[in-house]
Amino acid sequence: MKFTKKMKKLFIASLVLFIIAVILCVAGAVTSKGREEPLFSQSQNDMGQYIFSYEFDASSHKKISLELSYADVKVYRSSGAAMIEMINYPLDNFCMTVSATTVTIEENSAIGNFLSFDFDGFRNYFNALKMAAKRRSVNIYVPDTSVLKLFDIDVYSGDVVFEELSVDADYNIEIDYGDVFFKNCSSKGELNVKITEGNLAFESSELFSVSSELQKGYEEIKASVITKIDADIEKGYFEQSEAGKDLASSVVRLKTEKGRVRFCGDIYESGSFSQGMEYSGVSGVVQTIINVNVADGNIMITE
Repeated sequence: MKFTKKMKKLFIASLVLFIIAVILCVAGAVTSKGREEPLFSQSQNDMGQYIFSYEFDASSHKKISLELSYADVKVYRSSGAAMIEMINYPLDNFCMTVSATTVTIEENSAIGNFLSFDFDGFRNYFNALKMAAKRRSVNIYVPDTSVLKLFDIDVYSGDVVFEELSVDADYNIEIDYGDVFFKNCSSKGELNVKITEGNLAFESSELFSVSSELQKGYEEIKASVITKIDADIEKGYFEQSEAGKDLASSVVRLKTEKGRVRFCGDIYESGSFSQGMEYSGVSGVVQTIINVNVADGNIMITE
């Protein structure tokens, strides 16, 4: 087989890159030994995870913004400091920007590690290789005293979980592939969720307003109190169980194009059910309002 000019150029370029890679690895190891610093800028814990921690100011930071590709996001109630943990993220694979009121985290391309010709660049590049097969996640710990007003989370693939959180914040969550789960949470803010393929679930939570758009998946609300529900599902189902005994006084609008509706003990094969009327201009009256539309699937709400 004869080499064409293009193949020769590709071969030479590959060989040059290989030689550069070897030089970088050797230089990193030599520099590490000369400085008496560890070869890797992040070390493993007992569970084999690499963790970068940042403690933010719970008394001044009002917004946390995440834009990630493949990662899980877990937000927990903290009894101590407010903190963000980047797990299995090489330092050069994300950018953290901190202002007086906002913490923003965005992912970077890993190629920057290879092109960085300083010692930190070497170490981060080595870490990127070691962490490549590990699942990435971001853990956020928020105390009750936090003044956070907005979680803005955009994830391509991964799950977003909130547990034991009691912060009156708004939530904007957008996921292409993954689930969103709230457990034992409370908030007087607004929750807006968009999921391309995945599920939305609530358990034992008390929220004011939930607006959701699901292209493919289910929305499940269990033993939770939500004052305003606005759900739009293309293909899947909606289920609210243990909704409470005040359903008779709630404003309810349920509709499905290809499916059936069950409200309390009754089943409506026509695919629609409606009751109640929203008050207008009535001071001090808080109504429970449930609007659900499922294009292809069932709707079930039970006490």
